[in-house]
Amino acid sequence: MYKSILAISEGGPDAEMSFRLAARFASLFNGTVDAVHFAEHHLHDADIAVQSMPYLKGLSDDRVKARAEESLRRFRELIAPIAGATFTGDEAMTRGGLVRLGRFASLVVIGRPGADDENIAPETVKAAIYECARPVVIAPPDPQRGSVSSVVIAWNGSVQAARAVAAAMPFLKQAGKVTVMVADADPDDVAAPLLMRRLGRHGITATVDSARLGALTGRGRGRKLIGYARDKGADLLVMGAYGHGELSNFLGLGGATAKVIASCPIPLLLAH
Repeated sequence: MYKSILAISEGGPDAEMSFRLAARFASLFNGTVDAVHFAEHHLHDADIAVQSMPYLKGLSDDRVKARAEESLRRFRELIAPIAGATFTGDEAMTRGGLVRLGRFASLVVIGRPGADDENIAPETVKAAIYECARPVVIAPPDPQRGSVSSVVIAWNGSVQAARAVAAAMPFLKQAGKVTVMVADADPDDVAAPLLMRRLGRHGITATVDSARLGALTGRGRGRKLIGYARDKGADLLVMGAYGHGELSNFLGLGGATAKVIASCPIPLLLAH
């Protein structure tokens, strides 16, 4: 069960994304949330060009302050009522400190990186996925409410996919519908029957579906995977996170993982 959820915000639109979804998950699993405001940029971090122009430097510092205030505001609105919830907004928080907190969580929830500076920084998302050693859920812009009733597992038999399934077990046990999607392969070749046996031993009824994504590029495959999950009416997509190269660009310009992270309209659970 996810009793300790770390929710990360940089104070832009992701503050509501991650905090609202974390509160939802805490309700589903009778857990609590440790909310953190973390920014890759801090007060007085403006570059040399901005420092040479006091007016622009003031605007930069005002933006940093406003984003910290937005995280605190959303915490008070969405998470503070949860028993045991905490908030860390220390300006001195480092990425290493954030990773350390993540390693003691059951689940990490973070906003979706986007094409502009108002979304959470890709570097923060990469640190959460690769260094926290915990499952990470990317929150979509509209996290919805209620239970997770339908889950799609993108399965290819890899280490990463196996870890993602293990991490998602609390969700799978609650879901009324679980679909194991095998793309462009025979289910037997990727050990889907063994996965089904494992799920069955946990009381999880699942179906295997072979899908033809067929796209030549990672971006195209990611787009088709999102479409598949949407067609199945999924509330959660579970998949492995494959390689730093695929996550080097969160703007949909390379890699199936990167495309899904940047565009998935439902919560996305990743494990590396």
